[in-house]
Amino acid sequence: YKDIKMSYLIRESNQGDANIINDFNRELERHGFNFSLPVPISKNENSNNFIYKSSFILIENKVAVKAGYTLKCQWYKVNDKLLQIGYYYQPVSAGLFNNKYKICGVLLLNDAQKKYPNLFSLGMGGYSKPLPKLLKSLNWKLQKVPFFFRVFNPNSFLKNIQYLKNTKVKSFFIMLMLYSGLGWLLIKFIFKALSLFNYKLKREKNLIMKEINVFNQDIDSVWENSKQFNMFAALRNYEYLKTLYSDKRFIKLLFIKNNKIAGWSVSLSTKLDNHKYFGDMKLGSIVDCLSLKGYETSIIYQTSKMLKDKGADLIVSNQSHIFWKNAFKMNSFINGPSNFIFASSKELSDKLRDNINLKDHIHLTRGDGDGPINL
Repeated sequence: YKDIKMSYLIRESNQGDANIINDFNRELERHGFNFSLPVPISKNENSNNFIYKSSFILIENKVAVKAGYTLKCQWYKVNDKLLQIGYYYQPVSAGLFNNKYKICGVLLLNDAQKKYPNLFSLGMGGYSKPLPKLLKSLNWKLQKVPFFFRVFNPNSFLKNIQYLKNTKVKSFFIMLMLYSGLGWLLIKFIFKALSLFNYKLKREKNLIMKEINVFNQDIDSVWENSKQFNMFAALRNYEYLKTLYSDKRFIKLLFIKNNKIAGWSVSLSTKLDNHKYFGDMKLGSIVDCLSLKGYETSIIYQTSKMLKDKGADLIVSNQSHIFWKNAFKMNSFINGPSNFIFASSKELSDKLRDNINLKDHIHLTRGDGDGPINL
């Protein structure tokens, strides 16, 4: 990539780039940004080829890093085919603080699309952020992944919910609700009313729940017997689960029916510390899930109960598939404001549009993209 005064090269970063990447990161820090480009620390960061992650840097005049991004490649089911899809994330550019480098954001995205025309981004903090704006201007399709929440400790919720205290008036009102006791009564009433309404509609399946340390290959049967209902979904098999959820902090649950696996869920139970949205709450998050058709509601019920028993003040989840959205609603979760955006490149969007049944059968969770960060 060249213009009159500058020449740019985009290539994969390596251990020898540590100094020039650190120079750029210090430049970001000097301008008040609290994020950075990753510095390669190992030649063998990708221990398997099931999910492959690479970081790229944009170098100006062969000497200075001015931008970079990360690309993750994994298998997705798109309609009836398995395709290797690229996930574009963590783009950072000197254009954030110097208009001379505004073009770098477009150059990074073009480079990623050349590598993987079937490309998507996820999360991004809402439509108003720079990356979603850029993607929309380049004819990407953007849509929100619904956000669900259920409050179990109203006082802790009111005390810590920073998202609702973005003005002095709102903050005063929330504190008034907390210290008067009206907030506790109102929140309890809302969720009790939802529970009573859904009780008549909900049909519980008699499932045995088992917490496990690691998934084994028997879990593949859930994917094989549910993939027909997912028109766009990451290949959620044993390799996927082993790669993404090996960390001990993930609570891994199996659900058994008649000695056969009916589904699974992956959750987190986290004591937060000054979180920008949830303050110091004990947060339960249902990160990922998959089941045979018809067991979704029972799996969310039992997973939520487990997180409640672990002391969760609030349980949250992002879900796009109609089966799972209904399961959360049946368990008295409220659909709240979402800043979790799914953006698909024109080539990928065209494939998704080919199937008229697709819109409600995209299965995206917080396990997709760069995983359950900030939870």
